[in-house]
Amino acid sequence: MTPEERYTLALEEAHTHLRRLAAAFRLLDQAVGLPLDGAKVERVLQDDVHVSFLDQVAYRFSKLQDVMGKVLRLWMLVQGESVDPLTMLDVLALAERYGLGINPERWLEMRDLRNLIVHEYDNTPAKIAEAANRIREEMDTLAGLLDRLEARRKRKARW
Repeated sequence: MTPEERYTLALEEAHTHLRRLAAAFRLLDQAVGLPLDGAKVERVLQDDVHVSFLDQVAYRFSKLQDVMGKVLRLWMLVQGESVDPLTMLDVLALAERYGLGINPERWLEMRDLRNLIVHEYDNTPAKIAEAANRIREEMDTLAGLLDRLEARRKRKARW
C-alpha cells in the first residue's frame, strides 16, 4: 500500500472518530444538557446508558488523537519529509512550520485532557465535566486540522 493510500485510510478513520465523538456529545446534550458541570456528570454516572456516552467521549477522543498522529506522519511522508526518525513532538513542530494550525504545546494539552478524562473517571465529576467540555472545544481544532490537510491534498497535482 502506498503512503497516499495509507494516508487516505487514516484520514477516513479520523473522520469516523470525529463523527462518533460528536454523536456522543449530542447524546449527552439530550440526556443532561451541555455544557457539562459536576452535577450533570454525577447524574450521568448514575445511569448505565448515559455513562456509555461519556465512555464514548473518552474512547473516541483518545482514538482520534492517536489516528491524528498517524495522519500527520503520513501527510509529512507524502510531502517528502523523512519522519521515521522523528518523535511525535518533532512531527508537530514540523506541522507548525507547514502552517497546519497545530503545535506541540496544543497537542500536549489535548493529551493531558485525554489522560484526565480517562484516569479521573468516577471520583471527581467537576474535573470530568471540565475535561469533557474542553474536549468538545478541541474537536474544532482537530476538525480544522483535518480540513486543512484535505484542502492541501486536493491542491497537490500528484495526488
